[in-house]
Amino acid sequence: MEKITLNTNIERTYKNNGQHAEQVIRFTLTGEICKADNLRHDLGGDVLDIQVKSAKASVCKGYDLDAYLAVDGANRYAYVTKDFGTAYIMSRNEYKEFVNEFGTKTRESAKNGGGEKIRLLDESRRMLEWFGARA
Repeated sequence: MEKITLNTNIERTYKNNGQHAEQVIRFTLTGEICKADNLRHDLGGDVLDIQVKSAKASVCKGYDLDAYLAVDGANRYAYVTKDFGTAYIMSRNEYKEFVNEFGTKTRESAKNGGGEKIRLLDESRRMLEWFGARA
């Protein structure tokens, strides 16, 4: 696992924290400021080969994380902290361990079809300590 400090010296253009997290990590790693890609997970990462997640992010449709990751187009996974100052970049195995520890089974809203999904919990001291012990 790698811990990186993010460059937050960009104007926020998204209300959605997940999209802003993606924009900040893209700016840090590539110097580019552009819109979130909304690329399907099986076609590649959000930024380079990295799937970007933040607090309360949806992890996958359905409850079978292994099946979801088997077709995932990313090679690495990043969790961006709520203050957008730090990202923890994980291998697939580290990410799976993270989701098993901090993911919860839930459902989409009725408006979005009500399907099963895994969502990350809100950021907590325990989560940050988990990262701190591994980075």
